[in-house]
Amino acid sequence: MWRASAWVVALLLLAPVVFVLWGVVTKADGGSWEHVRSTLLGTALRETAIVVGGVCLLALLLGVSTAWCVSHYQFPGRRIFSILLVLPLAVPPYVAAYATTEAREAFTPTLVSVRLEQGVDAYLKLEQIHRFGWLILIFAAVLYPYVFLACRATFSGATRKLSEASRTLGVGRWRTFWRVDVPMARPALVAGLFLVAMEVLNDYGAVHHLGVNTFTVIIFRSWFGLGELETARRLAGWVLIGVFALVLIERSQRGRRDRSSDRQIGPPRHRCGVMGTLACSLVCLIPVILGLFYPLQVLLHWWSSATQNESSASIINAAKHSLWLGFGVTTACLLAGMIVAGIARLSKRRMDGSLAQVAGIAGYASPGAVMAVGVLGIAALLRAGFSPESWIATNLLADSMLFLGFALTARYLAISTQMIRQNHRSFPQTYDDASNMLGHGRVATFFRIHVPLLRPALTGAAVLIFVDVCKELPLCLLLRPFDFETLGTLTFGLVDQGQIMACAAPSLALIGLCAAGLATVELAGWRRQ
Repeated sequence: MWRASAWVVALLLLAPVVFVLWGVVTKADGGSWEHVRSTLLGTALRETAIVVGGVCLLALLLGVSTAWCVSHYQFPGRRIFSILLVLPLAVPPYVAAYATTEAREAFTPTLVSVRLEQGVDAYLKLEQIHRFGWLILIFAAVLYPYVFLACRATFSGATRKLSEASRTLGVGRWRTFWRVDVPMARPALVAGLFLVAMEVLNDYGAVHHLGVNTFTVIIFRSWFGLGELETARRLAGWVLIGVFALVLIERSQRGRRDRSSDRQIGPPRHRCGVMGTLACSLVCLIPVILGLFYPLQVLLHWWSSATQNESSASIINAAKHSLWLGFGVTTACLLAGMIVAGIARLSKRRMDGSLAQVAGIAGYASPGAVMAVGVLGIAALLRAGFSPESWIATNLLADSMLFLGFALTARYLAISTQMIRQNHRSFPQTYDDASNMLGHGRVATFFRIHVPLLRPALTGAAVLIFVDVCKELPLCLLLRPFDFETLGTLTFGLVDQGQIMACAAPSLALIGLCAAGLATVELAGWRRQ
C-alpha cells in the first residue's frame, strides 16, 4: 500500500511537468506560435542567457570568497558573519529591485547627457548596459548564499585537511586553492550555481520591473497579452527541456562522489592578524551590505517618510494568507516527501529509486510560470471532462486555491525529497537489519528509527519550503483566487500601481518572516547534526 501511495503521489505531482512537455511533442499552438518564435523567442533567449550568466559569475565570486574566509580563518565576528551571510536569501529579488529604484534613477542625468552629446544609439546601448548591470547585481546580491552554503559545507570539512597537507608539502596558498580546494568543491559549486540559475529563471517581479524580457516574461505575455495558453504551454515546454539539460549537466559534474567526508571536522582555523581580520571582514561585509542592509535601509526610510502607507488591515490579512499558505504547503511537501523518499529507502526495486530521483528534480527545476501553465492546462482538461453541475466541478475544480496549493506542493516537493534522501544515505543498513531481526517490519522501522533520525533534516526542509513559498510570486500571481493577496502579491501590486513607497511595509513584513525562518535554521545547526 505504501509503494502504491508513493507512486500515486509522485505521478500526481509530476503531472503538470508531463503536461507541459507533452505540449512540445504535440506542437501545441494557439495560433501565434510563429509570431512568438520569430519576434520574441530570440530576444528572450539572448537576454536570459546574459542575465543567468552574469548572475552566476558574480554569485560565484561572492559565494566562494565569503565561504573561504568563514571556513579557513578565525577572526572576530566570524560566527556573526556566518549567519548574516545567509540572510540575504530572505530578501526576494523583486523587493531588492524596488529598493534600488532611487539609486538607479541617480544615473538618469548621465544617460540624458550621453543622448544629447553622442546620439540615440549610444544612449540606447548605455541604457541597456545600465539595466542589465543593475539586474545582475541585484540577483547576485540576494542569491549568492546558495553558493556560499554549498562551498562552506565543503571547505569546512575534509577539504581543509587536504589543504593543510598541501601546504605542508610546500605548495603555495593560491596553488593549493586552485589544485585542491576548487576540484574538491566543484560538485558543490555546480549545485549552488544551478540553484541560482533556477531562481533567476523563476523570477518575474525583478525582470518585469527593469524591463528585461526573460522567458518568464514572454510566457506571461503569451498567456495574458495574446490570450493563448497553448502557445505559452509550448514555450514553457522548451524552457523546461533547457532546464532539464542543465540538470543533466549538473548531475554529470557531480558524478558519484561521496560527500560524507565533507562532514568531518577539519584542523583548527588560522587566526588572523589585524590586516587579515580587516580583509576577511571587508570580504564578508560587502555582500551583506548589498543584499541585506541596503534594501532594509531603503525600505525603512520609505516606511517612515511615506505620506500614504498601505493599511495595517491589508498587510495583516496578506500576512495571514502567506502564513496559511506556507504552513499548508510545507506540511503537504513533508508528508509527500516522506512517502516518496521512504519507499526509495525501504524498497529494493530500481524503479522506486528512479521515481524518487525524478520527483526530487522535476518540480524545483520547473520555473513558477512553467508550473502554472501545466496546472492550468490540467485544470482545463478536468473541467472539460466533468459536467458543470457535478459535485467535483462545483466543489473542487472551481476552487483555484486548490490548484495554487497543488502547484506549490508540486514545485517544492523536491526540497523535502532531496533532504530526506541525502540524510538516508548516512544511515547504515545495519539499523534496518537490526530492526528486522527484532521482528519489526519495514514500515515500523521507518517510523520508529528513521523518522527520529530525520528530525533535523525535516526541520530544515520545513523552514526552507516555508520561506520559498512566502517569497513565491509567479505562481501566486497566476493561480491565486480573486481578492487573495499574499505579502508578495501585495508588494508587486502596489509597485505596479505606481505606489512604490507604499510597498515598504509589506516588503519589511515579508523579509522579517523569511529572515526569522532562515536564522532559526542557521542557529539550530541542523546541517551539522
